Amino acid sequence: RFYEGTVQDITERKQHEEKIRLLATVFDSVADGILIVSPELTVQVVNPAYRSITGVEVEDVVGKPLAILADGVHPPEFEAELWGAVRRSGRWQGEVTGVRRNGESFAAALAVTTVRAPGGALEHYVLTLADISQRKYQEHQIRYQASFDRLTDLPNRWLACERMEEAILHAQRFRTKIVVAYIDLDRFKQVNDTLGHHAGDELLKLAARRLRNCTRLSDTVSRLGGDEFLVIAPDAGDRAAGARLAEKILYSMGEPFDLFGQEVYCGASVGLAFYPDDGESTDQLLRNADLAMYHAKRHPEFRFVCYDDGMRDQADRKMGLENDLRRAVANQEFELHFQPKVEMATHRIIGAEALIRWRHPTRGLISPADFIPLAEDTGLIWEIGAWTLQTAAGKLAEWRSRGLSVGVMSVNLSPRQFQDGRLAGLVRTVIAASGVPPEYIELELTEGAMVGDIEKAATILHQLKAIGVKLSIDDFGTGYSSLAYLKRFPIDTLKIDRSFVRDIVTSNSDPAIVGTIVTLADSLGFATIAEGVETHEQAEVLKRQRCQHIQGFLVSRPLEENAFEAFVLDNGAVGA
Repeated sequence: RFYEGTVQDITERKQHEEKIRLLATVFDSVADGILIVSPELTVQVVNPAYRSITGVEVEDVVGKPLAILADGVHPPEFEAELWGAVRRSGRWQGEVTGVRRNGESFAAALAVTTVRAPGGALEHYVLTLADISQRKYQEHQIRYQASFDRLTDLPNRWLACERMEEAILHAQRFRTKIVVAYIDLDRFKQVNDTLGHHAGDELLKLAARRLRNCTRLSDTVSRLGGDEFLVIAPDAGDRAAGARLAEKILYSMGEPFDLFGQEVYCGASVGLAFYPDDGESTDQLLRNADLAMYHAKRHPEFRFVCYDDGMRDQADRKMGLENDLRRAVANQEFELHFQPKVEMATHRIIGAEALIRWRHPTRGLISPADFIPLAEDTGLIWEIGAWTLQTAAGKLAEWRSRGLSVGVMSVNLSPRQFQDGRLAGLVRTVIAASGVPPEYIELELTEGAMVGDIEKAATILHQLKAIGVKLSIDDFGTGYSSLAYLKRFPIDTLKIDRSFVRDIVTSNSDPAIVGTIVTLADSLGFATIAEGVETHEQAEVLKRQRCQHIQGFLVSRPLEENAFEAFVLDNGAVGA
């Protein structure tokens, strides 16, 4: 009895089966979609990842013609070129737009590879498909954040400069002009301070929308930062086209903005520069449009300002003056002049206004009108204002110790000084150091310094009043006069602006305005004083309107220290 059998080496077959099993595992578990397609482009099999990516079922695709590209997205010839490349080189890869079962398109990375039999005959194609929509979205976000302002969705400075470079190349080729409009919102800071940053952001978004609506599709509207915008208008015919653009912008910005149910007027300042007249590079055009805007800001009587070469000279002088001003602060090149205030009925001096002057080592005496705005812009105003207050109080203390009857010493505060949290502490320190009774120091503020945030202004004024100083509103009637705030502010005096005094003899309305201000002051318990009085006739009309105190050239020009002392000793009479 025996057994007969055969032995066969199946190692190779087992290895082949294991390889097949491994490939099947990979096919089923990879994250990329895989399709095996016949030479006739009929789908033979798909893996689970493909079904997961596209949402299709096996019966939806297997045995049916290949259809993985979204309709109407690629050029008509795209698919033919793709398969032509596959047949020539055996493979193709690139980015395409795929389509899911629900019709939604998505970004995909596609690779197509041919598989041939040992004899070279085409057996099938293998397609791998990866969903890269999330990656493309992130790339888009990165590009967006690098090129666009997130608040307004406008191009940012970088993208605006890129587009201006393109516009310049186009203009050079076709010999056309470009208008560059630099725009600054006039009252943005006041809105931000009064209504909060949320309202400020809403204002910027509304302003951006208006700028887009009043410009052409070919124009670039960008936000440079803060409340500054830029419009680049290529193919502009001439300067008249720039003027029309500026007028449209100003008209659009002149309409009220609705900020969460509150109507707010903002307005804008516009500076224009033109290619190639005002600059042949992006930097030159930006800088010169900015300079023009600065001049528009300083001269609100102009609707807009076009750049001219004189502005560059002024900017250079301003830079030189700024450097000199910094040196002047360090070297104390300032001095005070004093303008008397008198009571008309008795000709008695009731006080004086301390007025700062800058004695420049080479330019001589410089008016505050020329350097105070610069001090505001550069932040030097705090040091200059502190020096003025300390020097005026010290001089008043000296005169009082010598028996000179000077009355109340008035010192002007700039808006920036008024908003500075150190103000009350400075005033308290100066009063204590000088030894002057606080009621002999008067702080003069313009209306505009106080109306940004009424609550904050009232708090600051009450802090100052608690020290014991007097408070005066300068240039009254030219700002945002309102009984609503006047009755809440602990004011002592209203100064009637010189603009109402200048024509009071010949005007029909100015005497009535002055009389109304005096009546208002009386009802609120304030004193009044008219500034800029130059003639006896003006003084007489003011007296008839019951304004008892005056200041101006009729009494005296601002006097240097020694001249003012002599005036006080002579008790400078006023013939009114």
